[in-house]
Amino acid sequence: MSSVEVIKKIREIEEEARKIIEEAEAKARKIVVDAEAEAEKVKREVIEKAKSESEEMVKKAEKEVEKKVKEIQKENEAKINELKKKSSKNMGKAVDRIIEVVLGVKP
Repeated sequence: MSSVEVIKKIREIEEEARKIIEEAEAKARKIVVDAEAEAEKVKREVIEKAKSESEEMVKKAEKEVEKKVKEIQKENEAKINELKKKSSKNMGKAVDRIIEVVLGVKP
């Protein structure tokens, strides 16, 4: 092979190597772009899932609080009714005692 042919062959090989490198760089860029897009998609999905789960937790907590409030209200109403009954009984006794003390008469 003559030196001209060798130089020509080297140039051909260099050109092929350059094309291979350009193709590899293009593929690498595409892989990076695709990976970034996939990462962004996964990030959005995780954020949506977390948001949905937190909303469910809030709803559950609200229901539990509402249930507890109703229980407390029911307990308080029962206590109020009991106090009303006791005060009503005591009111009669107090009136009798006042009549006895003020008027000096036993009812």
